[in-house]
Amino acid sequence: MQETEEFISGFCKRQNQTRTVLCEFEIAEDGSRKLVESDCDYGRCEHSRSCRLMQEAQQG
Repeated sequence: MQETEEFISGFCKRQNQTRTVLCEFEIAEDGSRKLVESDCDYGRCEHSRSCRLMQEAQQG
């Protein structure tokens, strides 16, 4: 399994501003990606379910 890092830019509801987030992904042999870590509070943030920035990152 490979790992990759990507910068994703978009609007953060929690900070009420545009933000660039560093995301780390695992890439499986079939090409699918799984978000492993990000430098924001995604998952713990109250806006995680509706976060467009992280939704875009995961669609990659």
